Amino acid sequence: MQILSKNRNIAEMDALMDAQDDRKTKLVDRRAIQESVSYLRSHGFDAEEVQRCLVRYFYVDLDLLNEALTEH
Repeated sequence: MQILSKNRNIAEMDALMDAQDDRKTKLVDRRAIQESVSYLRSHGFDAEEVQRCLVRYFYVDLDLLNEALTEH
């Protein structure tokens, strides 16, 4: 059931990106990255899925992302 929920959330995010003409925004603020990681982890995403998801939809500071993933 959790997998279906994740797939639905990803489909919703895909639809949002289509509506925005595939423009990615920057995710480079340490706090914003930590909050994003925390949110996704609390919704059942593992570290690899969090990384894949954020990189797919944002230009992410990878050093900060890896730092946030190791904290959780």
